[in-house]
Amino acid sequence: MNFASTVLQLCSSFKSYRQFRDVPVTSSVKYLLKLMALLALVLMASFVPWALRGCAEFARRFDLNRPVFTLHDGKLTSTAAQPAYWGDSDLMFVLDTTGKVTKPDPAALRGILFMADKFLFWVNATNVPEGGAMSREQNLAGFPDGTVDGSYIRRLMNASLLMAVPLSWVLLILGGALTCLFQAYLFSLAASVLERTMTAPFRLNQLLNIAIHAVTPGAIIVTTYTALRLQGIDLWLVYLIAYGIFLVGATNASRDKLAPEEHGDDGLI
Repeated sequence: MNFASTVLQLCSSFKSYRQFRDVPVTSSVKYLLKLMALLALVLMASFVPWALRGCAEFARRFDLNRPVFTLHDGKLTSTAAQPAYWGDSDLMFVLDTTGKVTKPDPAALRGILFMADKFLFWVNATNVPEGGAMSREQNLAGFPDGTVDGSYIRRLMNASLLMAVPLSWVLLILGGALTCLFQAYLFSLAASVLERTMTAPFRLNQLLNIAIHAVTPGAIIVTTYTALRLQGIDLWLVYLIAYGIFLVGATNASRDKLAPEEHGDDGLI
């Protein structure tokens, strides 16, 4: 059975889990890794166009009323009057190579402060009673020389995206697989204790195989919702509901049916 057929069967029928109950656990783990690789690829494919649009919009806003300044050997130079401010209260940019401005502007939600040999970006916390800004400095040494404009920003962000996508794909696969394995193992341990009272109990490896494969429908639903960027949906709750339904249904459908008890006919004439 190929991978696509397996996924289709696991999403359409509880009875299909019976055929995976007794496979080696390593086979179930391999299936899980394939599933996570596919779903992570879908997420990355939906993320890249969104990220590129975000980069283009950021570069457009950066160029609006921007003073001219250049970077050479890790140093910024400009003939514009400083400090220079542009942008708005949602996203503000500040240029000051004189050292007069060294801290984030509390009036702006987000922003970037360009100094002589470094830049500082900040985000003001809006959900913390005390307020305050979360900021980080980055030295400009090693950045390519040139006029710092929208095109320059786009090139840097696109290069960063190109390096981040493969790493993010691998991290999504590993993170998703480890999370699924952890929850499947917890269920299997708990269920194996309860199974001791059953007439034909499942073994631990059987429970683990079922629990790993039951991840499929919920993971596909959450991936689809995430890729579509649907708002106002508790994805973790959606996943737990889908996982619980298929886990219970698949476990019951995979149980061996006991042969009916035979009754003697001694009392019959």
